[in-house]
Amino acid sequence: MSDLQEVTFSELLQRPNETVEKLKNTRRRALRVHRRGSEDDLALTTIAKVDEDHEILVLTVRVLRAVMGDPMTRSRFLLDLLPQVFPWIAFLPAEARVSFAQELVDIMDASADLRVNAPVLQLILEWRNTAEIYADPELLAILTSTDRGDFGPVPRPAAE
Repeated sequence: MSDLQEVTFSELLQRPNETVEKLKNTRRRALRVHRRGSEDDLALTTIAKVDEDHEILVLTVRVLRAVMGDPMTRSRFLLDLLPQVFPWIAFLPAEARVSFAQELVDIMDASADLRVNAPVLQLILEWRNTAEIYADPELLAILTSTDRGDFGPVPRPAAE
């Protein structure tokens, strides 16, 4: 979003009509609203733009779902493309790659329906952490060991 035209929060408050006209005339139909003294700028856009972006997301999820529904297409396209998007997927076993792809499409679909992004980002983080375990042979051996013996006392967590 760094290529958005910028206005200040003061401009928005003092000249709202001019700011809205500026918004309508931008290519991306969005403005960055800079708030002095704050690290968090705001994005100003229209509901029509938000709905349009959401519709594109829904269509993308539908395409991915169609690809995942056809085993031939899934193996020829989606699973071949995922490493370009998520390079760490190379550390996952083949069956886990399919599981990741299916879960990703399912969560993207459900998240699009609710208009929330956090579950998708959480799923990606969890699978990335799983890939990190597979990438570390020592850690993988510890976590997949059948030895379920007593590992001794667990120290009490330090108070924060």
